Amino acid sequence: MINCSVGITAYNEEANIGQLLRRMLDQRLETVGITEIVVVASGCTDGTVDIAREMAERDGRIRVLVQVEREGKASAMNLFIREAREDVLLLCSADLLPEMDAVERLMAPFADPEVAMTGCHPVPVNDPATFMGFAVHLQWALHHEMNVAGGFKGGEMVGFRRVFERIPYHT
Repeated sequence: MINCSVGITAYNEEANIGQLLRRMLDQRLETVGITEIVVVASGCTDGTVDIAREMAERDGRIRVLVQVEREGKASAMNLFIREAREDVLLLCSADLLPEMDAVERLMAPFADPEVAMTGCHPVPVNDPATFMGFAVHLQWALHHEMNVAGGFKGGEMVGFRRVFERIPYHT
């Protein structure tokens, strides 16, 4: 069993944080265990913190860390890395809705001790037949192609081993 800590970085995500936490709690897992879900709410001025805390009261795996001032994504990520209890970490942006087997598929490769990082390809839920949907799908397709060409996976949902203490703040 691969146990992981899930970190969710959030800035004013009241519209999605509850759905995302439910998705994480309801993941279909076989070889992976989610031992904790750490929400880092950075400078939120909406209901994000209240929703996350309400869900934390219902499930002890959820912890909510609050940065009163918005300190940026790198700062929120570093707080998660510092506070996480496991050596295998999953970092997720708060505006995602992962598939029900996403955590299993993303984290299962860590059964191989040589694997240090995994990533996924987000697929927008917008209707591509609309102008806005087309634009969003195009943006994420280009984002994916740039990541593949550059040999780097971006930060929307990544798994990694704890092989560093922090990321640079200018990241």
